Amino acid sequence: MNKQLAIPWQSPLAQLLMTQIAFNSRIKAMQAESANWHKEHSKWKKDIAGWQKKQRRIEAILYQLERELPDYRDVAARLWDIIEVHEHRLIEHEKLLTGYLSEGGKNRIKWTELDMEHGKQVELHAGVREDHDAFQAVDLAAMKKVGRLVERLRMFCH
Repeated sequence: MNKQLAIPWQSPLAQLLMTQIAFNSRIKAMQAESANWHKEHSKWKKDIAGWQKKQRRIEAILYQLERELPDYRDVAARLWDIIEVHEHRLIEHEKLLTGYLSEGGKNRIKWTELDMEHGKQVELHAGVREDHDAFQAVDLAAMKKVGRLVERLRMFCH
């Protein structure tokens, strides 16, 4: 018959076995913790790679936005200058009209000259209106594009 060896719990052999079991258990726990750390490091690296990719996409969108706006500003500044020049010319034209209607004004400028000047003012105003309307169309298209880029930017910021 097989007889099992009974080891009293107080014996040095039992103590040694218990120490070895505890040691092995602790080693396995350390190995499991180390494996978890590797998994966590891998996740952290994946997070950082994702953040870097997101950052590059945001930078690309910001670059597109920056590229879009300077052309827009230059055109707006030129149109502003055109309107300013036209505004000054309009003020001078109004002075001619007022002067013509004043006492003795008809002696300073002839009707035909005033009429020709007014015709020129009509043409110039129509040209500035065309410039304004063309810019308005460009502005609308640019703002739509900027709006789409901003929307893409918002997607990356959430």
